[in-house]
Amino acid sequence: MRSALLVLVLLAFHPHCRATHILGGEISYGYLGNDNYQVTLRLYRDCGPSNTLGTALDATAAIGIFNSTGTLVQTVHFNLPGETTVPVVTDNPCLTAPPSICTKQGIYTGIIHLPSGTGGYTLSYQRCCRSPALTNLNNNPSTQGMTCTVFVPDPDVTGPNSSPMFSNDPPMVLCLDQTSTIDQLATDPDGDSLVYALCAPLQGGDNLVNVIPDPPAAPPYLPVNWAPGYSETNQLNSVPPMVFGSQNGVLTLHPSTIGNFAVSLCVSEYRNGVLLSTVIRDFRFLVVACAQAITASIQEQQTTCDGLAVHMSNQSTGANSYHWDFGVPGTIGDTSNAVNPSFTYPAPGTYTISLIANPGWPCGDTAYSTWSVHDPVQIQFTAPPILCPTQLPAPVSAFGNFNAAANVQWDFGSGVSPNSNAASTTVGFSTLGSHAVTVTASEAGCTGSFTDSIRVFPLPVPLFTVDTNGCVPFQPVFTNSSSAWTPLSFNWQLGDGNQSTDSVPEHVYTSAGSYDVSLTVSTDSGCIASRTLTLPGLVKVWPQPTANATAIPSVTSVLFPKVTFTDHSTDAEHLDFLVEGIHYDSTSFTHTFSDAGWYTALLTATSGLGCVDTATIRVFIGDHLFFAPTAFTPNGDDMNEVWKPSVKGARQYQLDIFDRWGHVVFSTTDPEKGWDGKNGLPGMYSYKAWLTEYGPLEKEYNGSFVLIL
Repeated sequence: MRSALLVLVLLAFHPHCRATHILGGEISYGYLGNDNYQVTLRLYRDCGPSNTLGTALDATAAIGIFNSTGTLVQTVHFNLPGETTVPVVTDNPCLTAPPSICTKQGIYTGIIHLPSGTGGYTLSYQRCCRSPALTNLNNNPSTQGMTCTVFVPDPDVTGPNSSPMFSNDPPMVLCLDQTSTIDQLATDPDGDSLVYALCAPLQGGDNLVNVIPDPPAAPPYLPVNWAPGYSETNQLNSVPPMVFGSQNGVLTLHPSTIGNFAVSLCVSEYRNGVLLSTVIRDFRFLVVACAQAITASIQEQQTTCDGLAVHMSNQSTGANSYHWDFGVPGTIGDTSNAVNPSFTYPAPGTYTISLIANPGWPCGDTAYSTWSVHDPVQIQFTAPPILCPTQLPAPVSAFGNFNAAANVQWDFGSGVSPNSNAASTTVGFSTLGSHAVTVTASEAGCTGSFTDSIRVFPLPVPLFTVDTNGCVPFQPVFTNSSSAWTPLSFNWQLGDGNQSTDSVPEHVYTSAGSYDVSLTVSTDSGCIASRTLTLPGLVKVWPQPTANATAIPSVTSVLFPKVTFTDHSTDAEHLDFLVEGIHYDSTSFTHTFSDAGWYTALLTATSGLGCVDTATIRVFIGDHLFFAPTAFTPNGDDMNEVWKPSVKGARQYQLDIFDRWGHVVFSTTDPEKGWDGKNGLPGMYSYKAWLTEYGPLEKEYNGSFVLIL
């Protein structure tokens, strides 16, 4: 018992248990198809000074789903995405509510699946507690709590259904002793017939144990306990009594007592005369003493140079109708009843504008403002095409709607000044590139400016080099280093009557001489210009020597292998004969060839300027020689160790050596190889040698020799 009492005491002091911030709420739904419903729970709470704990709406709301017998089927939980502040608006624009009144709204929504064929469902949400300041509830209103509930009929019986939904929020405040006509109209997505009526708020939850019932209690739900003198048909003090139009949803009342009142408004939907569902709007109606608050105010003029058209910004408060007079003398067509009107004046000038907030009302107010209107100053200049430095200084002229007396100022950038601050002037720049230029005109207190760029590009620069010396035929390698800020075209004059338009020409000089080369570079955009660079005598082409020589005799034999070479070159200062790998630098010499065959002698003739020519001389050495020794001594004394015939003039060659029994002991096709006698026995050996000359002759030699150890 003591533990249970302790729990009750702790719960009594928990912020949720003592919270009295709930102002009201309602629950509705929309049919999505396939037995799915979009359910919306809308709750309101106090965010003013009366909510001393600053309690916000719950992060989640528990919604119970009950079947047709009142049995709980399921409890779903919807999250609160956030709270929004509901504006405080009075029905009478002459009145304003105290600034301390504050109401926030939270909307919980989610999708619930309700299988059909079960007789329908009741959806319910409960929360404690109502404000203890409620005048029309009895026995401590904070203990009664609130139930938001709605019935979902069975689609198998009535067809799919979406509940009605109130179009506007309930009134946040009512003004004492002021008749109010409040639109509480609802809409029905299915087009069902709607009937409006006052109904009793429902209890739910308590301030001790079940502050936030989860799950909520099952239906049916009890109405609140009314304080003496209040009932379902008389829910607050109004003279005459409050009326809720059954067909139009208009709530009409004239509050006669300050206070807080729990009020419920019901909208029921009927289809073919059958009641489908009722949405209950449970809300606290707050009656306060309102203050008159209508003030006419015109925003001060921000600029006087935007033209003759003005766009007014109405800063009045509390009004719902207006009358403007734009102060044009001699006309009645300069008025407007718009909230923020626009008007175009017939001419520049200064005018007095008047604004009446709520014209004809005893609490109406009037404001005056003096406005000056002028056309904006428009100024411009046309930037010249891209300039070359040789085109400076360049003229520039401004034009626009300003007069000759206007003050015109040019800004050409740092360190550059115009020749004169007038509409037309000239400017020169000391640097290349894009220069921002601004021109400004001031007239009648109005100023206009315009900025554009004047660009100065460099002249094209022709620049090239070449490897300038060579021998005929000479093809120099040109290097083009010309530059410009836009694409270049080229014209080369190569000095020998030829020209080229390539960026890098390829040209062969076929005659000796000295040649002038010039390059003209041109641009057709940016700085449009042509410039030429001429380099006199740039290319020097030297004559080639002529290499020529004779060989006598050009045909001979290995018996007479000496040949005399004689130079016959012209324009040559240095000679180099290459014969059988041997170099000769004389004009005439004799060379002894080592063997028979065809030989090519190479002559290289070089001029004094380094030009080179070559010639070849062909020589043929014919016949052959063959000599075979009669003995050898392979005994290791390094004398006569190898038996090898002397052979010259053999184009093809075969040597075979036989022992006394006719076996081949050695064989070769290389005339330079012989037999070393290894593994040979002393005695007589025979040989057979066959060769072919550098010609048609073939010859065979047979003989014998002795191996002596």
